[in-house]
Amino acid sequence: MPISRATRIAPAQLAAMAGLFSLTAAFAQSPAPPTGFRLLTPVAARIEDGPPMGGLRLLPGEVVYFSFTAAGYRRSDTGKVDILGHAQIFDPAGIPVSPKEEIQLITTLSDEDRNWMPKLRTEIGIPPLVPPGTYTVKFDATDNQSHQSAAGETTFDVEAKLVPPSDTLTIRDLNFYRNEEDGQAFLNPAYRAGDMVWVKFNITGYKLGGQNAIDTAYDVELLGPDGTSILKQENASMEKSMAYYPQPYIPAVFNMTLKSTMTRTVYTLVITAHDNMGKQTATARSKFQVN
Repeated sequence: MPISRATRIAPAQLAAMAGLFSLTAAFAQSPAPPTGFRLLTPVAARIEDGPPMGGLRLLPGEVVYFSFTAAGYRRSDTGKVDILGHAQIFDPAGIPVSPKEEIQLITTLSDEDRNWMPKLRTEIGIPPLVPPGTYTVKFDATDNQSHQSAAGETTFDVEAKLVPPSDTLTIRDLNFYRNEEDGQAFLNPAYRAGDMVWVKFNITGYKLGGQNAIDTAYDVELLGPDGTSILKQENASMEKSMAYYPQPYIPAVFNMTLKSTMTRTVYTLVITAHDNMGKQTATARSKFQVN
């Protein structure tokens, strides 16, 4: 009669088989999809429902169109969805550029809408004077049906003029221009008698009052080659304002018309700034030639 034989498996084969079974078990125990209320796909765009900005940069004064979706929300027995969200933008130093925006979404869904994902939208303006760098949008939402909350953040870049800050009142970038629209200052400023002279500079380092109040002014004086005062105007311009966002600097621009009888020589322009809030004074000088 046939004789049956037991098959023997070598220890090495057992180890290999054990590894195979372990690997198979690991695949079988892959994590389940996340559940619970959560926020997804935050997008900061230049147009409503537009694509993420990616490598693009916003300019000061432009609007950010921000949106995000919610998942894992709860519907009431009647299909009601009730979600309350918020969004706020912070500059590179972590200072909020505007108050927190409230976004409320209340709707009623049918059975066919079971896979619908609510999108919460808002638009937030960037102040006209801000520093360049990476800005952060912090957002959150609460599902008022399940009383669960979630939060997140995303970033975008702003391209802006860099005026270095100062701890004390300072006049920066005092330069001469051919006209108001010129972005490039004269390297060797020279005019003719009778010309209009355009001057631009920035004031920073002033102290802020309550509600980020600013109270500054500046004087203008023109000196001849021997230091004699030819023209002087005190409080040529004053800045008094309040804002939610602390304005980092004050851009100043003015013009003056040279007399047709002015001598061909070098003149000195003197700007004296006054910070009435911080009781500070700062002076800057720059020369130009009349040919």
